[in-house]
Amino acid sequence: MGNAQCNMARGRQRSDAPMTDQAITDTDEVRPDRRPLSKPVLFAYSLPATPLALAGLPMGVYLPVIYADHFGLSLVVVGWLLWATRISDAVTDPWIGYWSDRIRTRWGRRKPFVLLGTPIYGVAIALLFVVPFEFSDVTWFGQTFSNGYAWMFVMLVFTFLGSTIKDLPFSAWGAELSSNYHERSLIRVWREFFGVGGALISAFTPVALVIFVGLDTKPIDAVTVLIIGLCIFMPLTTAITLLAVPEYPVYETTKERITLRESLRYVMTNRGYVYLLIIFATSAIGSAMTNSLSVFFVKHVLVVEELYGYYLAPYFVCQMAAIPLWMKLSRKIGKHKATMWAIGWYALWSSFIPLITWMDNDWFTAFRLESLLAFLPSTTYQTYMEYFDGLDTGKHLWFLIVMCLKGSAIGALSALPAAMLADVIDVDTSQTGKRQAGAYFSIWSMVQKWSYAFGITIGLSLVVWWGFDEHADPKSGINSTYTLFMLACVYSVIPALFKFVGMPLLWMYPLTEEKVSEVQAKIAENERASPVVSS
Repeated sequence: MGNAQCNMARGRQRSDAPMTDQAITDTDEVRPDRRPLSKPVLFAYSLPATPLALAGLPMGVYLPVIYADHFGLSLVVVGWLLWATRISDAVTDPWIGYWSDRIRTRWGRRKPFVLLGTPIYGVAIALLFVVPFEFSDVTWFGQTFSNGYAWMFVMLVFTFLGSTIKDLPFSAWGAELSSNYHERSLIRVWREFFGVGGALISAFTPVALVIFVGLDTKPIDAVTVLIIGLCIFMPLTTAITLLAVPEYPVYETTKERITLRESLRYVMTNRGYVYLLIIFATSAIGSAMTNSLSVFFVKHVLVVEELYGYYLAPYFVCQMAAIPLWMKLSRKIGKHKATMWAIGWYALWSSFIPLITWMDNDWFTAFRLESLLAFLPSTTYQTYMEYFDGLDTGKHLWFLIVMCLKGSAIGALSALPAAMLADVIDVDTSQTGKRQAGAYFSIWSMVQKWSYAFGITIGLSLVVWWGFDEHADPKSGINSTYTLFMLACVYSVIPALFKFVGMPLLWMYPLTEEKVSEVQAKIAENERASPVVSS
């Protein structure tokens, strides 16, 4: 076949190949070299990450605060409900992953799931935060408790179910967009960049409500606005993605069906994947502890709940700014080593946060705005000082700097492990001849949910065990210095230790760029030696 004819055939395979089982023996026809992903495709695939991030802050940070402080539920029980619903939700993950690998439609394998899961997720999360009635006490089996617990449980179940149906196939779809080692990182970096953009919107929302609308900065007010924004923009961005991003036909070297049990067995014997699971699980536990306690830390340790958005915004800006640097480092030393350096950087700066609770104020003199802004004209200087009257600006600026340095590592910790996941899936394909990205992302999702649920539960339980009272007035002194110190440790140091577990495993991680190239060469060899099934 001439070059022109070959190129025409490749174009037909890419755009109109039927989703039916047919044997093709010409490897050139089966695995045409794809051009690098265009910026419009990267943009369209990453776009839903922005409205999704609008839910990330409410779910990860505000949910315990709203149901404990605003609705008056027990913080410990809220933590256990989050744990229970996450555990039950994880049961659905292998089934969704398995069927998204097996189902064939004219629109592809992944797109129908994304289309189905989006409305389920949107409606459920809206009802979780925007409750259409007042909670009241009910008596059941002689026990009286708020019906808010039941409402929270049911809405969490449907929220997590919709998220599973939508997000798991969506992530598998992204892993299948490219087979290039570095381009896979680029896909995740684009998605992470848009996600951080959504997180910035979340962080600025409480501040914007005060400045432009004049509303109180209660978490429930900001969350209501964010959820409304999510319900408007998530369907729009999802529609753009479904229409603009291709889902390439799947090419496999065997028609043999693999059962769910066999699929999971292959997944759990993949050494590189097991390493990633352990790394990701311990990291998720740490992230959950930090996220669930961040509002309590700002409210009770820094005693500036109304400035919470001001602390988050620079954190996310630094995260976004550092992403290109981590991407460049990963190209130079590999994804696994770049991730290892990011964990070390995160753990280092996290260890400084408890100093705020027990170091004397004089230690932070160099960071006080009174000294740093002394060069300003007297009128401007007085305006700023009046705004920060009664605030120990030294401690707060110190905390802000530490948060920025710590936050600069999060972009790498979010993007690079997911990009590495696409590489370990190639190992499975070289051994089984099947494309099982759904199965891999299902276990990944399940472990994430279990780990995150465990992290929230253990974090909230530890601070309560050490005497923390979430309902106390931050200025009352009910929470002792020791209690606040332990709150700071559970918020920062203990999560850093959980993340630190992954460093030796990353050092031993087997899939370098060269190894991935060898695996992909084996896949190509298998396809030349066996009839290829196109579906």
